[in-house]
Amino acid sequence: MVLFHEESTGRTVRFDCSDLPVSGPVRDWLVRRLAEQAGARSGVKRAKSFRTGYQVVRDFAQALAQCAPPPEQPADITAEHIRAFTSRYEDPQTRRTCVTRLRTALRGCTELTETARRELFETRLPVKQVSEQVTAYSEGDWQQIMTALRRDVRLCRDRIRGGLRLLEQFRAGALEQGSAEAELGGLLDSFATSGDLPRGRDGGGTPEVKRHGGVVPVMRMLSLSQQEASAFALLLAALTAENLGTVAKWPAVYRRADGGAGAPSVALVEQRKPRRGPEREHRVAAVEDLPVSLSSVLDQAYGDEPLFHSPLRVYDLLLELTAPARWITGSTGAFVNRRVGDRGGQGSCWSDEIRIERWARSRGFPPVTRDGEQGLPGIDVRRIRQTALEIQRHPVSHSRNTLRDHYLRRSRTVREQSQQVVAEALQEQVAKARTAAEVVVLPSRLLSLATRDPDTAAAEAQLAPEVLKSMASGERDTGVVACRDHRESPHTAAGEACPASFLNGCLNCVNARALPHHLPVQTALYDRLAALRPNLDPPVWEARYAKPLAQLRDILTHYSAAEQNEARASVTDRHQAMISALLDGRTDLR
Repeated sequence: MVLFHEESTGRTVRFDCSDLPVSGPVRDWLVRRLAEQAGARSGVKRAKSFRTGYQVVRDFAQALAQCAPPPEQPADITAEHIRAFTSRYEDPQTRRTCVTRLRTALRGCTELTETARRELFETRLPVKQVSEQVTAYSEGDWQQIMTALRRDVRLCRDRIRGGLRLLEQFRAGALEQGSAEAELGGLLDSFATSGDLPRGRDGGGTPEVKRHGGVVPVMRMLSLSQQEASAFALLLAALTAENLGTVAKWPAVYRRADGGAGAPSVALVEQRKPRRGPEREHRVAAVEDLPVSLSSVLDQAYGDEPLFHSPLRVYDLLLELTAPARWITGSTGAFVNRRVGDRGGQGSCWSDEIRIERWARSRGFPPVTRDGEQGLPGIDVRRIRQTALEIQRHPVSHSRNTLRDHYLRRSRTVREQSQQVVAEALQEQVAKARTAAEVVVLPSRLLSLATRDPDTAAAEAQLAPEVLKSMASGERDTGVVACRDHRESPHTAAGEACPASFLNGCLNCVNARALPHHLPVQTALYDRLAALRPNLDPPVWEARYAKPLAQLRDILTHYSAAEQNEARASVTDRHQAMISALLDGRTDLR
C-alpha cells in the first residue's frame, strides 16, 4: 500500500499494490520505487498525476508475470523483460509515454542489471508527435471571453462592496433599528462572525433570512461563488500569461518592491510550480500595474476598465473581496470561496478550488470539443496562456528559448507576422542597396557627343544642356561627384543650399553624377577607405565607411581595370588633400 498525501488539499489517497502479480521481492522493490515518487522531494504533487505512474508500474508488473520464467528478484530482470513491457503498446505514442513514465519511476535504481538499464534508458523512443496543436484565440473569440470574465468580476465587486458597506453601517449603529437594512446588516454580521446564517429546523434559513432572498443570496453579499473565483483566476491568468494552476494557488499576501512608499506598482507574489522539483518549485511572480500613460488612455476610453486590464488591480480587488471569507475561515489563499453545499463530503462549504469547466458551462460557452458552437469559443486554459504569451511576447515563468521554440514557433499568427517583418526588412535593405547604387555614371561617349550635339547628349543624360556642359567643365563638382542642382536637394527644403556631407550625402543623392574626370579621386578615396578597415574597430568602420565604399565600388565597376589603373597613376596631391579633408570632416557644414 502506498499513501499519497496532496499538499494543496491535504487529501490522502491509497494506492493498493498487494495484488501485483509478481514475487514478493519484486513487489516490495516496485512499492519502494512508487513510495519515492510519492515523497515530499518528488515533483509529483497531485494524486491524479501520481496515478499515471502507478498504472504504468502495474502494467510493468503484469508484463513481468507473463514472461517465462518470471523474475524472482529485481536483479533477475533482463533486457527481454523490458522489451516484453514495451511490446504491450502497439501505438508508438502510447509506447513513448508509458516507457517515459517507467523511466521516471525506475531512475536511479541500482538493483537492475546493466543490460536491463541500457534497454530501458538508452533505447531510442518513437518521435514525439504533436497530435493536438494549441492555437491562440482569434481576436473576436478573445474579446468574448474577456468580456464575460470582466462582467463577472464587476458584478461580484459591486455586490460584495455593497455588503461590506452595509455591514460597516450596522456595526457603527448607523442603520435605523427595525428597518429592513438593519435586519440584513444583522444577518451579515452573524455570517461574518460565525460563517453561517440562522437556520430553521429544515436546515434552510429562518424567516428573516428568507425575507432577504434566502441563504445563498445573503451569503453571496460577503463571499465569492466558485464560478466567480474561477473567473478571477482565469482573468489573472489571461493578464499575466501565468499557468492557471499556478495562479489558482496564489496566497493572499505579497511583498512590495518599493518598500511600501507611494501607490503600489508591482506586487511580488510567491508561487509554486511543483513539477520543477523541490529545488526549483518556488519562485516569485511580479504582478504589475499598468503604466500611468496607458492607464489614463484606458480611463478616458472605458471609464473603470483600467481596473480590469491591470493584473495588480485585479489581484488587489480579489484580496479585497475575499477578505470576509478569510476572516471566517482563517485561510491564507487568495481565491477562497463558498460553495452552495458540501457536495464532496469534505466537511466544509469553504474552498479555494476553482472549476473552469463549470464557469464556462454556466456562462454558455461550449465544451472544448465543440469549439465554435453557436459562435462561441470553448474555454481551454492552454489556449488562454498561448494567446496571452502571443500578446505579451516576453517569457513568463520560463526561459526565452522556451517562449521562442515552444510557444511562439507553433503560432501561425506569429509566423505570419514574423514573415511580414522579415519581408519588410529585406525590402528596406534592398531599397537601400539600390539607392546606394543609384549614382548615375556619365560615360566618355556621352561627353564626346555633347561636344558635337549638346541637345541630343543632354536629352540622353536627362539633363539640361547648360547643366551637362557645366558638369563636364567641373563647375558642379562637390567631392568625388558632380551635383545636378544643389538647391533641389532631397536633404532640405526646395531653394535652400544642400547641407549634406560630401562623403556620405553626395554618394547617396539622386542629384549625383559621376564623370570620367572624377575617376582618379574616386579610386584614391576607395583605396583609402579600404586601407582604414584593418586599422579601425569593426563597428566604427562599418558605421562610417562601409556604405561609401560600396557606393564607390559600384561606380568603379563602370570602368575597365586598365582605366582604373590609369586613374590611380594620375592621382595628385590635390586629390589626396581633398580626400583627407573629406575623411576629417573639414568639408562638412558646421
